[in-house]
Amino acid sequence: MFNDERFTSDTSRAPSLKFYASLGMPIFFLVLGLSIFSFQVRAQQVSSPLLADRSLVHSFESKDNAAAAQLLDADLIWIDATGHRLTRAEVLEKLPAVANADVEAPPRIYGETAVVRANRGKMNVLRVWVKSVAGWRVLLYQEVLQVEKSEPPAGKTSVECVNPCKTIPFQPQTTNEKEAIASWQGVMRAMAESDADAYAPLIADEFTATDTFHDRPYTKADRLAQINKQKTTGTRAAPQELLSAEMFDFGETVMMVAHEQRPGAKSYFNTRMWVKRDGRWQMLFSLNTQIE
Repeated sequence: MFNDERFTSDTSRAPSLKFYASLGMPIFFLVLGLSIFSFQVRAQQVSSPLLADRSLVHSFESKDNAAAAQLLDADLIWIDATGHRLTRAEVLEKLPAVANADVEAPPRIYGETAVVRANRGKMNVLRVWVKSVAGWRVLLYQEVLQVEKSEPPAGKTSVECVNPCKTIPFQPQTTNEKEAIASWQGVMRAMAESDADAYAPLIADEFTATDTFHDRPYTKADRLAQINKQKTTGTRAAPQELLSAEMFDFGETVMMVAHEQRPGAKSYFNTRMWVKRDGRWQMLFSLNTQIE
């Protein structure tokens, strides 16, 4: 995707080792040991999403563009808490602040992807890493600043859910993307029809829904309770419509970054990821950042 010379051996350093060797064997071996350690750290940064993530945060904190560039995917999507979206080039022009930079957030690995959640208080931060030939690269950085008190539903409707339950203005390309979209539409139909039994198998047990307009992340159990309550009261929340989307197929996982619109509210970016388990695609998370 881009030059990874930072992680390759640098033969231009050989003369300096000769210089230190001329000063005496102890110093020579000290420098040699430090060189080997430095190489091992760089190798670990390539192979470990945990060290790569820590290196990324450090490079942004220290305003080290060169170091940051080595860890940003070519297709990087950066979304801040106001819904402002940046490309890789825009991020490198002026490294933005990393929210919750001091939060220890061990990644959860799903095949060739890793998910890091650095959450504290009302600020939620998600970083999605992708493993390439060159090592781990961050593809998504997204912030969600949640409200102090959850907002009421944007509207209630008895109108049939068409977009996104049946049709969407987006055409997935790969088989995995098509199956993930079909799974998502099943989730949306289940929510529109208050069908908890249809909803449950399409959602991973570790699922969380993090929305700008809620005061905390919702778990799978929270969503099931919400659906059952709607069924009991006979109410239905108006579904959000898909305006546009882009998808990424990683084999075992699929990610979608969508632009969506709630009735009577501002539009937002919603990122979702699915993992294939037991022959079906289950949603791992939904992350919603309102566009101010």
